[in-house]
Amino acid sequence: MKSVFLIDGFNFYHSIKKLDSKYHWLNYKDFCAHFLTKNDILTDVYFFTAEAYWIQDAVIRHRVFMDACRHFGVKIILGKFKEKSGYCPKCKSLSIHHEEKYTDVNIALTAYRIAYKQEAEQIFFVTGDTDLVPSIQAIKDDFPNIRIGVIFPYGKHNQEMKTAADVCHKTKKDALDKFIMPRVIVKANGNIITCPDRWIKP
Repeated sequence: MKSVFLIDGFNFYHSIKKLDSKYHWLNYKDFCAHFLTKNDILTDVYFFTAEAYWIQDAVIRHRVFMDACRHFGVKIILGKFKEKSGYCPKCKSLSIHHEEKYTDVNIALTAYRIAYKQEAEQIFFVTGDTDLVPSIQAIKDDFPNIRIGVIFPYGKHNQEMKTAADVCHKTKKDALDKFIMPRVIVKANGNIITCPDRWIKP
């Protein structure tokens, strides 16, 4: 079956951020492929994310990571962060925080378009975010021949998404260990991508 994976980047990030930093350098294409059977064909992997523009070193690391992802065939879909102010009753002042925007909508629209264009026979949502349940239900209602799967990020699991999907899997730590990208990646044009030292030391 032709298979597409849609990865909620920040949902996955928050599931692994307390683990070893090497897991930030994950080969998501190979990670997704290991959930398929010998009768399945991996056609596309989409990674949905946004740049934390107010943290310069984080943006630099993120861009290196996205470059590595693209090298291995992962398609990056960028959302954005928006500043939002809120009143803190404890410190009695306004504070600014940043809220990720567009990701859920981007995932939902991409999934629906894939289904409408018949680009896949099964679509996997790599997320634990129940906000995407309506998208899953809409595709199942409108395209009943398409199989919907959910891959829960590490340590995440909920019954609502499990019930909505046709199949679901949990992310195990040993799977993460198997799919770390090489620290140094040589591109076809000879250019080199090097994992940030903060994640994997030389």
